[in-house]
Amino acid sequence: MKASDLFVKALENEGVDYVFGLPGEENIDLLDSISRSTIRFILTRHEQGAAFMADAYGRLTGKPGVCLSTLGPGATNLITGVANAHLDKVPLVAITGQASRERLHKESHQNVNTIALFSGITKYNQPVIVADTIPEIVRKAFSVSMQDQPGATHIQLSEDVAASDAEPAGFLKPPQMERPFVPSPLIKKAAKIINKSKNPVILAGNGIIRSEAWDSVAEFVSKTGIPLVTTFMAKGILPFNDPKNLFAVGGKPYPIGMRPLHSSDLIIAIGFDLVEYDPAVWNADQSRRIVNIHTYPSESDRHFQAAYDLTGDIGNTMEILGKSVEQRLDTVLHDEIRKRRLEEMLSSKVEFEAIPKEVMRVLTENVKDDSIVISDVGLHKVWVSRWFHPRKPGTTIIYNGFASMGASLPACIAAKLTLPHNEIIGIGGDGGFLMNVQEMETAHRLGLDFVYIVFNDRRYSLIEKKQRDMGFKPEYISFTNPDFSLLTSSFNGNHYLVDKKEKFSKAFSEARKGKGVNLIEVYLNPPD
Repeated sequence: MKASDLFVKALENEGVDYVFGLPGEENIDLLDSISRSTIRFILTRHEQGAAFMADAYGRLTGKPGVCLSTLGPGATNLITGVANAHLDKVPLVAITGQASRERLHKESHQNVNTIALFSGITKYNQPVIVADTIPEIVRKAFSVSMQDQPGATHIQLSEDVAASDAEPAGFLKPPQMERPFVPSPLIKKAAKIINKSKNPVILAGNGIIRSEAWDSVAEFVSKTGIPLVTTFMAKGILPFNDPKNLFAVGGKPYPIGMRPLHSSDLIIAIGFDLVEYDPAVWNADQSRRIVNIHTYPSESDRHFQAAYDLTGDIGNTMEILGKSVEQRLDTVLHDEIRKRRLEEMLSSKVEFEAIPKEVMRVLTENVKDDSIVISDVGLHKVWVSRWFHPRKPGTTIIYNGFASMGASLPACIAAKLTLPHNEIIGIGGDGGFLMNVQEMETAHRLGLDFVYIVFNDRRYSLIEKKQRDMGFKPEYISFTNPDFSLLTSSFNGNHYLVDKKEKFSKAFSEARKGKGVNLIEVYLNPPD
């Protein structure tokens, strides 16, 4: 059997639906083998887009997304998307072609040490040296990407290995696995310090979404009355109108009086990854005690020193903990914080925020239970995180680990392929949108329908805000944009212009009915 055929059979054995990527001279054997398989190859316009698509597939399915590039520049183009998945703990398998082994030891055309390049952003990083080892390497790459903290893995396949002969050995079957349960006595000890605390609050993180443990967390809140905040990546665990929902935290804190974590003496961190919200921001004085509940042990951090580290199945831990934690009747302090936060969401004291708040209000009121909302990175991410409220958990993608710009448009493509019957809504700034705008052609070629909202303010707004907050004069943040109407039509999409908040609701309603990529341009006048 040809080694590239063996490799593809190993991918089929893992249940791979899609491989996102670009062709190259060094991966043409593998592409030929894919063409004769059950796997659908999605040709993208840039390797970064391919990696972002694999990332989105992994987030939405819990299975590793797969991306493919050739050697050299193709491999380096993958890196940003692979790192994005890795820091957000998304399962992903990257496959790169490579030069023949006979020239890897010396300077040669497009030859760089790809294994070294991927070493800091993967959990497993392996070249195929002997073709017969392909089934073991592929199985390990998929297994490792999903174990403990999920993340990215990388396999390098040299062109001479791909074209060589291999023994058609049997494939390794994925084992049945379950997460261990935390011992009940340890959970009961943690319950005691929760019961002794004055103002505990739950910090719900992305690990809850990955584990699909949101029902057990919501039930714990209902039983105990302990209020909850979510990270940007864990939105939707409690309904918007639940009185114990203190909304999202992350990035720069709200003003004093609207900070749930700062106002607490004990944090129950559930599925919280430290990349989501630096503990140095909300526990600078290290005064808050922490009970950490996760599928893996807590990170070593002076601002996140857990009194109890309950490592195991989150759902089971919450069920047992709920039986030992006393119900809270006095939550006046956090009730006041919720009230102030609601007032901030529903008012527009800053003119620049009036249209963005209207956009988030309309989305909150009109998205369906299964609508998938995907935010890019920029100032609009703060708006989505603070003012948009999904109907269900696991339906909002917000990049907050590596937080790369340019991911949301490719992610919309992968989301629509993965969930063809779900409504897909992308949100981006003009900076991030144009970083991978070429993938609009991919969406058109694949016949995909979705809505994409782009805020057009001709600048890197988040950096400008940071400069202003620090007392600096805004510099090097302004640029010009193309005519978005012409740009959209050139990619066979539909364009809708919104320059007043009263126009968005109608534009959104029309865009949802359109075929292809429906681009809503929200034109903003930046503050002076």
